[in-house]
Amino acid sequence: MTRRSDSFVLWLLSAGFCVICFYKGHGTPLQGVPVAFMHRPGSSVSLRITGAVPKPGVYQFPEGMTMGDVMKMTLPQSGVIQLEDPVHLRKMKTGDIVTVRLAVNEHAEISVGSMTARERMLLGIPLNPDLMDCADWDALPGIGPELAKSIIAERHKNGGFGNVEHLERVPGLGSKRIESIRRYF
Repeated sequence: MTRRSDSFVLWLLSAGFCVICFYKGHGTPLQGVPVAFMHRPGSSVSLRITGAVPKPGVYQFPEGMTMGDVMKMTLPQSGVIQLEDPVHLRKMKTGDIVTVRLAVNEHAEISVGSMTARERMLLGIPLNPDLMDCADWDALPGIGPELAKSIIAERHKNGGFGNVEHLERVPGLGSKRIESIRRYF
């Protein structure tokens, strides 16, 4: 009889814990910063926002958003940026990194960079063989530093690859190795 009651008490405790965890994560409205929502699946861009923003991280925005739109959605004080600056008209692309720094005069200095191949692979963002540097190629499985240098040299000598199939023109990069990295492109 005690075994049954012990099991029942344990079950009640675990059910109570589940209910508390469920309610703790629900019903709490977000405070302060507006959130960007993806309108339709497949029509979004993934960006990493860093620096002097309330909640840095990786976000998805609707395709076609400009830097000014992204800043309006992520910075609580839109007065610190000057949206007439031409850089704010730039269309954002998947894999961009937006860095916000607050200057002494409280105006935001915004710069745009690009995610590394390692970060893109982790996030499932396709790589472009014509935009990768040596470190990006070296991050791919089965591609070492020497082969990465050969890929860059071939691209400089004969032009961009266009797609992953044209990597076969690189000496030492056979079809098996290309097949093993195809999923990242």
